[in-house]
Amino acid sequence: MTDALLELRGIDKRFPGVHALKDARFDVRPGEVHALIGENGAGKSTLIKIVSGVYQPDSGEIMLEGGQVAFGNPRESHSAGIATIYQELGLYPELSVAENIFMGHAPTRKRLGLDTIDWEAMEAEAEALLAELNIHNLDVGAKVGTLNVGNRQRVEIAKALSLDARILIMDEPTAAHAKYLASRSVSLPSLFMGEGPGVGGLPFAT
Repeated sequence: MTDALLELRGIDKRFPGVHALKDARFDVRPGEVHALIGENGAGKSTLIKIVSGVYQPDSGEIMLEGGQVAFGNPRESHSAGIATIYQELGLYPELSVAENIFMGHAPTRKRLGLDTIDWEAMEAEAEALLAELNIHNLDVGAKVGTLNVGNRQRVEIAKALSLDARILIMDEPTAAHAKYLASRSVSLPSLFMGEGPGVGGLPFAT
């Protein structure tokens, strides 16, 4: 029996002409922070995409809290408590900050017998999530397309946290940032350390 929150055992992944991962192994426990470091082509992003459900391994096992899992797509990974922030941001520029944060899981309320989006609750919860990240100067009603790259990355981080993720994966978190946001990203793990199994860890920052 392992106390690892996430464990990868003997992961192999091939693409035409490339053996991207060979017997890759990794584990992370609640409260731990890890960095994957390597040259371009070393397989860092491939490993992240396997954990995120974008790719499926050719062989090997993914263990979550001691039980074997298989993610056929990113939604299954999200449902298991894994959130991923990619270097290429996946936001909708014509929607607001709050709408992007809660895309696909917005708070609702009953109106005329139907479930409708609770816009006030969504904006209030978005502001609360940003406040947890010590972000107090970002208008949750602003369209994401009007924001600079640094603020869009902040929205991505809040979006991941809105999923109640136990594992947060950041793919090259400093690559798209100005120096200020880069320092903020590095300090982010301190918000999660020691908070128990509900927020299990931040295993990847490549």
